[in-house]
Amino acid sequence: MNTFTEQPLHVTIQDLTPAFIVYVSCQLQQATGSYNEQIRDGFQHIKDWAQRCGFDPSTLKVIGIPRTNGAQLVGYECALELPESISRDTEGVQTKELPGGRYAILSLEKDSNTIGETIGRFFAEYVPQHQLIVDPQRPSYEVYYEHTMDFCVPIL
Repeated sequence: MNTFTEQPLHVTIQDLTPAFIVYVSCQLQQATGSYNEQIRDGFQHIKDWAQRCGFDPSTLKVIGIPRTNGAQLVGYECALELPESISRDTEGVQTKELPGGRYAILSLEKDSNTIGETIGRFFAEYVPQHQLIVDPQRPSYEVYYEHTMDFCVPIL
């Protein structure tokens, strides 16, 4: 067992309010190699769009919504939370509301070498140890900050 896996998981349970988001979808099943560039381009596209619409992207919450098929990442929605609802679906940008409710929030460092392992430990260790039931009707999503991220998992 390496030192990393012995580190405690930082999890809180919170009731989150619904969030109105704008997003672009990245379809990853056709991609080869690393998805990082595709996802980075998606976030740049949504930030550029927000700026053209008069928003300051640096003040908006950055959210990523992974779509998986089993353990395989097949899609990713690059999103920004807007302070108000808009009804513009242009330039490949779509809108929707992320549902609120009860979430288990795993806080971790933004380190691409350890994110997957930490999230895996959350599902393999924390969820069963704390008898959590993941809500399959709501998506899990990631909220990005400068050096950290929150992985938000809906629970019943």
